Amino acid sequence: MNNLFTLETPAIKGKNKATFYKALQLLHNGQEIRITPFTHWLRGLGACMSEESVARYLRYLKDWNWGVRAENVGKCTYRIIKENMGNDKENN
Repeated sequence: MNNLFTLETPAIKGKNKATFYKALQLLHNGQEIRITPFTHWLRGLGACMSEESVARYLRYLKDWNWGVRAENVGKCTYRIIKENMGNDKENN
């Protein structure tokens, strides 16, 4: 049986991870987020996460291969980078 609470798995299982994934889809490419307001927003969407958990999820994005990563720009601020945004279809 898979452990839903293991961050190493990219599967979008569990309420917190599903809410986190949906929230990322609503953000714009290049948008900068601060941990505290982003955590409050996630809680408003139904997640039950601490700021430490949100920061951990942002760090794990690079390993989950969701097409989104978070670049740490300092002082609890991250820049959202969306990869493979459909531009490849136009180049073919």
